[in-house]
Amino acid sequence: MPRLSLTTHWLRTLAVTLALTLGAALVSAGAADAATAEDQAAAETAISPAGCVIEYVTDPHPSPSIRGAVKVDAKVQCGRPVPEQDLSLTLLADGKPVFKTVAKATGKADLFNQSTYIRCKNSTERHTFQGTATGTSVEASKSYVRSKASRSVVLHCGL
Repeated sequence: MPRLSLTTHWLRTLAVTLALTLGAALVSAGAADAATAEDQAAAETAISPAGCVIEYVTDPHPSPSIRGAVKVDAKVQCGRPVPEQDLSLTLLADGKPVFKTVAKATGKADLFNQSTYIRCKNSTERHTFQGTATGTSVEASKSYVRSKASRSVVLHCGL
């Protein structure tokens, strides 16, 4: 059963990310336990009892610590520690996902994801970058999902 739960969570995370980048919800058909559009809408509008929110998603920027890379960071903040939470962060280039990371925590009130970056192959090409974050907290055996996106930024970074 944990594998099915992980698959359902992954589908929900993917659905929220696609909804942000494409403007439409992904509905997974054929799987009885897959997230439906109604489930996704309910999870997205339900308020986390611990008050978990995505506090910020930074605009894509040249990494100060990794030379020749573009990165994006995000943070989830809850009013109190929650049993389980994760923060998926996707870096998009010209509207297409180029890299994704997932940070996880148990028993914490905050969670940072600072590992999402892509190395540039050159500095002559220009691309439009954006970050999208999806945070999920599990409280009282129920998932609460929140999403947030950064602004789009044009940077010199060849892919």
